[in-house]
Amino acid sequence: MSDAWRTLSALGDSRWLLPMALVLLITLPRADVSLKWRWLLAIAVTAGVTLASKLAFMGWGIGIKSVHFTGFSGHAAMSSVIYPVVGVLLAGPGKRARTFGVVIGVLLATAIAWSRIPLHAHSLSEVVAGLALGLSCSTLALRTASPIGRPPAMAVVAAVVAGTVLPFTLPDLHTHQLVIALAKFISGRSEIFQHF
Repeated sequence: MSDAWRTLSALGDSRWLLPMALVLLITLPRADVSLKWRWLLAIAVTAGVTLASKLAFMGWGIGIKSVHFTGFSGHAAMSSVIYPVVGVLLAGPGKRARTFGVVIGVLLATAIAWSRIPLHAHSLSEVVAGLALGLSCSTLALRTASPIGRPPAMAVVAAVVAGTVLPFTLPDLHTHQLVIALAKFISGRSEIFQHF
């Protein structure tokens, strides 16, 4: 079963999610400029808050011990800010299609987030907080702007290809290692806080 959790968890890896989202952002039609900028802002806010929470704990031990919170789950946060919007984009125009796309995106993000618990990568509080952060940001992006139509098929293919490049070409590069290095640099510590 752990292989299934690992496979599901891989769909929440920022090395896959960010290039895929970037290609979709770039290829969105001009008519969708409002959605483009709101989604980009939602992704940036989600990534920034998640990174700040991880740096705060790793560098200075700032967290919530009683609920084992050491930072937002990046997989949960990034999946839930990206997949609901991708679901809407792929579903196309129309209220029913849009609702279907959002539901599929939220369910996928929730499954990815949950996978972090049996893998012992995050506590329940970190997963729930990550989901809440990402879903709040994607909801704001979608509430204020909706897509005019589906992205072209070639854009979807390009997004999938872009998403697979980093994980396959740099399998040993993990964003967690970069966050650790940044926490050490910013805090001036040689060792990070790892857990309570």
